Amino acid sequence: MTNVLFISQDAVLYGAPKSMLNIIDGLKDKVNFTILVPYEGDLVEELKKRNVNVLISRYYFEEYLLDSFKDYILFPYRMLRHYKSIFKTYKLVKTIHKKEAFHSIHSNSGVIRLGLYFSKWLKIPHVWHLREFQKEDYKINILYGLSYFKKIIKKSDKIICVSNAIRNHFELDSTANVIYNGVLQIKERKLDYAKDNYFIYASSLSVEKGIFDVLKAFNIFTKTNTTTELLICGTGNQEHTNAISQYINENNLSIRIKLLGYRTDVLSLLTKAKACIMASHSEAFGRTTAEAMFMGCPIIGKATAGTLEIIESNKYGFLYNTIDELVFCMQEVTNQNNIKNINTIIENAQERAVQLFSQEQLCDKVFAVYKQLK
Repeated sequence: MTNVLFISQDAVLYGAPKSMLNIIDGLKDKVNFTILVPYEGDLVEELKKRNVNVLISRYYFEEYLLDSFKDYILFPYRMLRHYKSIFKTYKLVKTIHKKEAFHSIHSNSGVIRLGLYFSKWLKIPHVWHLREFQKEDYKINILYGLSYFKKIIKKSDKIICVSNAIRNHFELDSTANVIYNGVLQIKERKLDYAKDNYFIYASSLSVEKGIFDVLKAFNIFTKTNTTTELLICGTGNQEHTNAISQYINENNLSIRIKLLGYRTDVLSLLTKAKACIMASHSEAFGRTTAEAMFMGCPIIGKATAGTLEIIESNKYGFLYNTIDELVFCMQEVTNQNNIKNINTIIENAQERAVQLFSQEQLCDKVFAVYKQLK
């Protein structure tokens, strides 16, 4: 079997780690994975359930903060801590490599670079899985700048991008593989035409993810629609959470909007929703968008980056650019006269998801990349 060291940038079960689990589950009979994580978390528990070997060693994103005077004072310390963590983690990996003889290292995100360093030091191939724009979607200041990052990406033996938007953003050529995330197995798709009367927003509660755009649009929407609810699934920092609660209270929307926090039953909620709203200002791929398509849930998506690439046209969902257009989309999916058209969109979107966003296609293509490594 092929032995792969898979490096996760996080140990929380959200988008990128979930996609990594999809790869592990799909290739468990072909690949012997060892997973490196920066701390204990939900991901570790899931890996242990699968009897996957886990290494834990603290390391950090290749980013920096200079938003305050305190950040400037702490910058040297943070950089020292960062590089110290890399060398400490390398000692652990080197020791395990002597036993496991890794054939390759697979970095699960562009925000960590230690996988590239280790591959050079240990003289084994590196696969870099690019999932984020970084600055555009997460407001991350890239360490040493974007130009430098574009150069070091190309030092990897293989590059995987989760969308054409990512490949274009980092100015990579056709040798970089575009492999869409595999969010579910084909057998897991659901199609229930009988919908309950709610929209669902399932993402982090941040400005970049568009939660405040959704609130503003829904507030306008409620002036003409008196029954449809909005379910908000996700968590955010205290400042954003407080601002959301304040907006809901000031506009008397507490009866119509439910803040559900982190949910493990999002797929079930998607199956019965009138629509899922993907409002991210710059989404590299949009796992929830693909999951909604699998679950037979209409998508209302902001026409940018990966969301635009997934939905592509009105054949697969409803696209918007402005708040007013978002309100119009909400009205369209709740209009009883549009049911036949909406059901056709659901069917088309699900077929597209099965073809492009299944776990099966993801694993087949990732394994093909592994086989190409020398």
